[in-house]
Amino acid sequence: MRLFLIDYENVNSAGLHGIGQAAPDDRVILFYSHAANTLSFEIMDEMVSSGIMPERVCLEHSGKNALDFQLVTFLGYLIAKDKADAYYIISRDAGYQAAIAFCQEYFGVKVQLKPSMKAALGNLKKQKTAAAVPAGSGIAAPKPLPRNQKAEKIKSGKTAKKASVSLRKKATVIQVQPVGAQAAPLPKTDSVPVDLETVMSLVHPAIAPETASEILRCLLDSRSKTEFHNALQQHFDNDNVKQYYHCMKPCFITFAE
Repeated sequence: MRLFLIDYENVNSAGLHGIGQAAPDDRVILFYSHAANTLSFEIMDEMVSSGIMPERVCLEHSGKNALDFQLVTFLGYLIAKDKADAYYIISRDAGYQAAIAFCQEYFGVKVQLKPSMKAALGNLKKQKTAAAVPAGSGIAAPKPLPRNQKAEKIKSGKTAKKASVSLRKKATVIQVQPVGAQAAPLPKTDSVPVDLETVMSLVHPAIAPETASEILRCLLDSRSKTEFHNALQQHFDNDNVKQYYHCMKPCFITFAE
């Protein structure tokens, strides 16, 4: 088993690129916050097709480097509790080097810092290839295919699959939902005590009636908090989405959880 701890606040969806290369017994733990809780359709397709679904740990308490401290604490706990064949922190934050050096010095455990799952698993693949062909064995390492042969190989069924993924890449991102979350049924029209005046009274600083009307439409068209968040993303920039979402929390009682 290999252990991958994902600093999702730092790498976002790009850090999960290559997760399809992970083995079924690998453990992938994704640390995210409310400020970084979206997932691209491309990465979702990769996880679904490979059957590798990461565990998720949400940061509930904000603060400078709060997620980093949570990740490192969890790493120490796992080193003591579960022995893995290899440990990886997926992040571009060089601040983890101090914790990595500490684990090496006091626990004798090597932890590697990589910018993505692909970077970590790609190196492992190269190491296995090198080990399969020992130095001085007289066996030549496999040579890369010429360009014309590469072109013929690309004409296989993989081309169509990649093309379909690239089309979905342009779509908006979706919010990561808690494990086991079920789609909530649509609320009855007469059970939603929210109108334009309510929206304008909840959102601060004050907003124009047109903006309030758009927020209200997003709320009434949604069946859950997640759908409401995603609907806001379709119409507003990230800063406004966060503001409107939190201001409208008193209305979430309209959703059947």
